[in-house]
Amino acid sequence: MDSIRLRARAKINLSIDIKGIFEDGYHDLEMVMQSINLSDYLLIRKVNQGFKMTCSNPDVPLDKKNIIYKTWNLLKEKYLIDGGVEVFLEKNIPIAAGMAGGSTDSAAMFVGINRLFELGLSESEMIEDSKAIGSDIAFCIKGGTHLATGKGCDLKRLLGLDRNIKILLCKPNIFVSTKRVYKRFDSMYKDSFDLINKPDNEILLSGLKNRDNEMIVEGMGNVLEPVTKTWCKDIQRIENTMNKFGSYKSMMSGSGPTVFGFFKDYKSVNKCSSILKKRYSQTYITSASNKGVEICGNK
Repeated sequence: MDSIRLRARAKINLSIDIKGIFEDGYHDLEMVMQSINLSDYLLIRKVNQGFKMTCSNPDVPLDKKNIIYKTWNLLKEKYLIDGGVEVFLEKNIPIAAGMAGGSTDSAAMFVGINRLFELGLSESEMIEDSKAIGSDIAFCIKGGTHLATGKGCDLKRLLGLDRNIKILLCKPNIFVSTKRVYKRFDSMYKDSFDLINKPDNEILLSGLKNRDNEMIVEGMGNVLEPVTKTWCKDIQRIENTMNKFGSYKSMMSGSGPTVFGFFKDYKSVNKCSSILKKRYSQTYITSASNKGVEICGNK
């Protein structure tokens, strides 16, 4: 096998709660993550030596700062890979958007390099290695729907969203740094963990288990949303627009600023999408998925 093509799915957060802060500064999380069908695609080719990357999006860095390079470098050094790779990234997931766009690309590299170079790593071994790079990668390797706890790497599989739900995504025209959001969160709540917009994960998990959309919506929440809203007013504008056009739940994903909304029918979601696209070019209609990284082909 000389090349492999992979599909790397984005995620949304049905909930994010923060229980505290560990001694090393990482946050103690409890959140429900859901894979969606908006995806990047990676084509990885074997070459004699080195690393070369190209991307459809000029805003993606192609140097050592890129998480794809970091993943390759970790695997090459740890498993003494003989040879190099060329990577082409078709970038469809918005950048710095709270949708694990970088993490899912890294997850695809773990899966792709493991298969391409016949490393023989199990899923659990790839997940363990991924912790050195980022916490969301573990979920992106598994995909589907999971309750994530601790630093985000402790995962419990759940029954996911109904795939007939129409999900509208809209990213405001700014980039958001996850580190900056958590830093501001710490500043805002340094004296109290009396958080706004808290989810009820017990209700949410029960709703997912019983396919009860009313319970799912009741349990959803994201404690980071009020933080990101302090400098991104578009989040509330987008939510208001989604609600006006029939969304029965709209919320920010991850550290933001992307907003997603749930719709019951194509007519309302298409109408809302056309309105939002006039102002926000990164607007997409998608659906839930029970898959993460997927191999699309190899030669």
